[in-house]
Amino acid sequence: MKILHTGDWHIGKRLNGVDLIEDQQFILDQLIEYIESNPVDLLVVAGDVFDRSNPSQAALKLVNEYLYRINIEKGIPVLAISGNHDSRSRLDYGSYWFEKSDYHMRTSLSDITTPVVMDGHHFYMVPHMDVLEAKVYFDDESIRTHHDVYRRITEEIAAVMDRDAYNVLIGHMFISEGKASDSERPLSVGLSEEVGAELFEAFDLVLLGHLHHPFAITHEKIFYSGSLLKYSFSEVKQPKGFRLVETDAGTKCRFVPLSCRHDLVHYQGTFDEVINEEVTFEDSGSYFKFELAGMETVNDPMAKLKMLYPNTLELRPVKQHHERSQSTVDAHRSSDAEIFESFIGTVHGEPPTDYQKQIFNTYFKGDADETDSD
Repeated sequence: MKILHTGDWHIGKRLNGVDLIEDQQFILDQLIEYIESNPVDLLVVAGDVFDRSNPSQAALKLVNEYLYRINIEKGIPVLAISGNHDSRSRLDYGSYWFEKSDYHMRTSLSDITTPVVMDGHHFYMVPHMDVLEAKVYFDDESIRTHHDVYRRITEEIAAVMDRDAYNVLIGHMFISEGKASDSERPLSVGLSEEVGAELFEAFDLVLLGHLHHPFAITHEKIFYSGSLLKYSFSEVKQPKGFRLVETDAGTKCRFVPLSCRHDLVHYQGTFDEVINEEVTFEDSGSYFKFELAGMETVNDPMAKLKMLYPNTLELRPVKQHHERSQSTVDAHRSSDAEIFESFIGTVHGEPPTDYQKQIFNTYFKGDADETDSD
């Protein structure tokens, strides 16, 4: 069986106020193109289909359109679960009759011990569930962490599991020692989110969502797909795509990268370097985060940057650190211009800019007055 493993679509996501719906459509088009050229038996969406529980109409339309194309037009079964960003009631709507076309959506713990069976593979689908909900559902006071939640869940599944089948768990969680990103909403406050990998030894394969880095962990049978796009500037260096898992002769899993419509770029340097184009970027249409020094005297630096890089989303000033030394200029014997240059050099660690000199010459004419008095 060839399984196309995705997760963390986050449809409807906005990055610093910018709607990413067109970027998401661009990446889903590539997913369709891959399926057309490389037939697969199954699509997995391991949670966080949407970015928020009340998605926009545009987000709903996009998800419906592409799941329809994959499931109905291409005839590919879809197994999906709700993540911590999703509204379970919204995703669960119509799920019973959707199963007639092999679109299986799971949002409740009541279904975790009933696998979806396909071609000798038993898929146990475990949606995100917080600690309190699990404690109430199982009536188990010993559940205090996410590890406890999945300990109980795997115990329930193990009690009914067919050991002769190829058993797969689909989940949305934080495996211990995984690498997190800024765009991943914490699963809980004040509680440990981590789940030990040892809980899943009985499964042949574990396909996960939540962590956005596809290589968040290294394990022989536990895999994250990673998110489809870079959803925060902490993900700048992360590859994005999906996993293709083949189970016919053992378990083979490889990562398939996808190209984004606009990349994310995080640049640290000086304002002059960027505005004078002393540094170049592969795509001026990328989404930029700049951390720049030397903006103290610049009027509206964001507007100036956007003239070169229209998708500048974030600008942070960086205060240059330099060694302060006591000025050796003799105020009684030096000209006003020399005193000014010494002051700027002491405060900013570098000589005055042309703009600063222009301001000085325009508004401070002490030297000229002294010359006239001679």
